[in-house]
Amino acid sequence: MIWFTETFKEPPMSAILITAVSITITIISNLAMKRFADIRQLKRYQAEIKEYQEMSRKAEQSQNEKLLRKIRRRKAYIDRIQKEMMTARCRPTLFFIIPFMLIFYMLSGYYTDTSTTPSTFKVVAVLPFNIQKVFPFLINFIGVPYDGGFGLYFFPFYLLVGLGLGQIIQKMQGVSLT
Repeated sequence: MIWFTETFKEPPMSAILITAVSITITIISNLAMKRFADIRQLKRYQAEIKEYQEMSRKAEQSQNEKLLRKIRRRKAYIDRIQKEMMTARCRPTLFFIIPFMLIFYMLSGYYTDTSTTPSTFKVVAVLPFNIQKVFPFLINFIGVPYDGGFGLYFFPFYLLVGLGLGQIIQKMQGVSLT
């Protein structure tokens, strides 16, 4: 346990651990989505919604009464399938939200220095450029200047990795609706 604590406390190993946890959580979440939702049906619904939105946009621009009536008639159906899609996508989240929150809470506590008053965040990853020169307001908000670049705190780095890799992993696992 001491080896783990010492190894993954500082960059770059802290970044590797957070990336691995984020990827694992994304994969588990996507597998749950595949298991508990009909992805083909959700993709069909998404295509219908997109078609409806395009038709709606055309009708509003052209003010075509016939097309506007058609859109009004389909609105209830589109609202129903949007609700079904939301329910289908949220169902797997309900099973895993508590474990995911616990993992996030433990990691955020691990990368917070509680020995100081007030508690301070630790740098977990270093961007290889000085973003603070362009955006000085980011200092102490998402990170601090660091040797060789800009050091990110846990939460901003977790978001960066989760959002960045999440879409790629969804496409690879076939659960992306776009």
